[in-house]
Amino acid sequence: MKQGVLTHGCVRLLLSKGHSCYRPRRTGERKRKSVHGCIVDANLSVLNLVIVKKGEKDIPGLTDTTVPRRLGPKRASRIRKLWCLTSLRTQKIKFQSFCLG
Repeated sequence: MKQGVLTHGCVRLLLSKGHSCYRPRRTGERKRKSVHGCIVDANLSVLNLVIVKKGEKDIPGLTDTTVPRRLGPKRASRIRKLWCLTSLRTQKIKFQSFCLG
């Protein structure tokens, strides 16, 4: 999908440097490529979206549950910040007990 193409189907545009959806390989090169218009209709099978702002109501199954972090921090200062620690020795003890369960 390309912003500014006001159609709901695919069109073939002549794209040059600076356009999205195209990276020229040579100086001054232009190429005709198929791009989809920015109008959403029933013909689209998948539409990827990102939630930018939370509204008044929760979306069931999406914003009503919290997912825990899969990976923790690796840098020592960020580990200390996460666990509210001050010294490195306390950090090692806390991290070992966290890993062992």
